[in-house]
Amino acid sequence: MSNKQKHLAALPLGGVGIIGTNMMVYDCDGDLIVVDAGISFPGENEPGTDVVMPDTRFLREHAKSIKGVFITHAHEDHIGGVGYMWDDFAGAPVYASPLSQMVINGKLQELGIQPKKGQLKTITTREQYQAGHFSVEYVPVSHSVPEAFALAIRTKYGTIVHTGDYKFDDAAPFGQVTDEVRLAEIGKEGVLAVFGDSTNVLNPNSTGSEAPVIEHLTKLLTEAKGRVFFAAFASHFGRTFEVAKVAAKQGRKVCFLGRTINKFIAHSKALGYWPKELNNWVIDAEEAAGLPAEKVFVFASGTQGEPASSLTRLSQGADVRGLKIRQGDTVIMSSKMIPGNEKGILAVINGFSLLNANIISEITDKKTHVSGHPGAPDVKRMYKLLNPTFVIPVHGEPSMFKGHADLARAEGYTPVMLKNGHKLVLAEPVQQPKDFIAEEGKDAKEAKQPKPFRPYITKHSYPYGFNYVDGLNILENDPLILKERRKLSYDGVVVAALAIRTTTGEWLGEISMTTRGLMDEVIQADILKEGVAKTTQALEAVFQNGRIDDRQRANEVIQQTLRRHFKHQRGKQPTCLVTFVDV
Repeated sequence: MSNKQKHLAALPLGGVGIIGTNMMVYDCDGDLIVVDAGISFPGENEPGTDVVMPDTRFLREHAKSIKGVFITHAHEDHIGGVGYMWDDFAGAPVYASPLSQMVINGKLQELGIQPKKGQLKTITTREQYQAGHFSVEYVPVSHSVPEAFALAIRTKYGTIVHTGDYKFDDAAPFGQVTDEVRLAEIGKEGVLAVFGDSTNVLNPNSTGSEAPVIEHLTKLLTEAKGRVFFAAFASHFGRTFEVAKVAAKQGRKVCFLGRTINKFIAHSKALGYWPKELNNWVIDAEEAAGLPAEKVFVFASGTQGEPASSLTRLSQGADVRGLKIRQGDTVIMSSKMIPGNEKGILAVINGFSLLNANIISEITDKKTHVSGHPGAPDVKRMYKLLNPTFVIPVHGEPSMFKGHADLARAEGYTPVMLKNGHKLVLAEPVQQPKDFIAEEGKDAKEAKQPKPFRPYITKHSYPYGFNYVDGLNILENDPLILKERRKLSYDGVVVAALAIRTTTGEWLGEISMTTRGLMDEVIQADILKEGVAKTTQALEAVFQNGRIDDRQRANEVIQQTLRRHFKHQRGKQPTCLVTFVDV
């Protein structure tokens, strides 16, 4: 994406081929805009890390060309990386809705970042936001969080619609329906390409409305005899508030457990989303613990089996601020298993079962949740409104992309497949054919016209991959630390220490050896003793004068000997750490 190139292009840095880490860069004649800055959460292959986000080297290399950052909505997979990437935006304005702006401000405060005055810009609908060669309009769509938007991105080459996450729902939380009238108007203007949500495209049915879910959850609450523990995505506070209102009508006091849900409650009060009916019904956990079972409703965070979440700890029998699962309690998980999180979620469900709680989840009751993403009929409905020339699947895994492309093709649209880190050129300046001669008075239809342009992916790839937030550090696409952690977790570690006289290099006494995560302590003594003997013999064979005059060589001898020894004895090749102690 050189600044000198004249074209309209797209470069995905995340969200293509995977769920999460959504980030798209659009280029118009060298001016860049960024759409979303999402994260995902680490799995077993990223031990010890907190957050996974896109590699942002491309942004840093082209910082001067970034004219704006546009956030579609306040879900972590679209907004979670904004704070970590703030410096990468190089002072470019960041456009966001009031709710998204509050979430961003919270993230910046946590990181000690003070945005420049005016850098965060609050958007409204029906406005055209100019960013270099782009003009961007926010179009409301229904989703599982308020203030979700599609983007109509206008350029001299044509209009791109970036759908973000969307669905069609006349009973959407807080009344935010997808603005089909405006989308149809944009469609009539002409849409070059749609970058469309693929998350739920393999579902042959329309996603469905929120209203039946609330009706079903109301029925479950009515039937529950003991305490009710309710879990949903914290950002889906529209559903949570509706269910809490039902609980209050039934005489249950409401307790919210979890830092994120309480942040969203604060945001909702500031923005007018908080239902006044709950004003006198919210209590803290300690008070809830002392009430009769039929008088308690608890929102517990942790629908995806997060280890430190309230729901996970409760499922393990832990006391969470005075609350502990008792036989007869009802646990309702009003959420979907995000791919990759199945193991943790099933552990939570099994934990509640062992505690004799009545556990209701999507496994046994599909009516407890409805997706915020479009099924196949909804995708067709969107494209009928927009009538795009090209359809580009985004936000999903390869199987979803294939299904999305097949759908688009069957409906008469031309699908184009993307790859992270590869630039898709959507349009270039029109070049007249060399033999084109405009004759005076000749009908333009008779004149030879240039061939229709077909989008193409360039052969050159740009830096892409993942960065890892690791405590106070960001690991920039460097898997070395993670490889070491994985090896430690699978094979353990052995530490060998050798005392050496500083003046002569003579080693003193026996080698000291300890292990962690390698073997049982009961059988450790004999194996370690044999390891010390073999290591001593190996050193004596190399350093026959009894002096360590090459510590690097000694290090190699000790590591090789111990790896062979433990491979033979335990079937493991542990990480070996060697320490020389000068005396």
